[in-house]
Amino acid sequence: MNDGCRILEWARQHQHTLTWVAEKMGYSRQTLSQALHNNHISPRLADALFAHFSLRVIPTSVTRDQSRAGADTQKPTANGRRGRAPGTGSGPGESKLDPYQEDIEHLLAHGSTQRFIASRYGTTESNLYNWLKKRGLRRRKLDE
Repeated sequence: MNDGCRILEWARQHQHTLTWVAEKMGYSRQTLSQALHNNHISPRLADALFAHFSLRVIPTSVTRDQSRAGADTQKPTANGRRGRAPGTGSGPGESKLDPYQEDIEHLLAHGSTQRFIASRYGTTESNLYNWLKKRGLRRRKLDE
């Protein structure tokens, strides 16, 4: 008999519902039910069972943090280092504002607000601001 079944049997013998056990430990009933029925007992669940009910079980499943530890170790690329292979990145992609750069420069030169320009080209003010900043463009003041 696996530990998940043993916990379910213990709860039944002591006339505890799975909902009550889950609430005592701070779990949802569905999460606890799936873990016990599938015998996927995480270290956190094992600790909670011991802390609340003095039930000792051996963790059987790997937690998300432990499974991510293996994901951090990438295969070496062609140049022997971790990370992207050479040539996979070519800088920032094209912006939907790029085709309208001349129009935007003209609007800025004639005092249009960034809010107006952003609404005209269907983007947000912050996106327009960042786009202008990358290209070194800014609105001319009317007194210039």
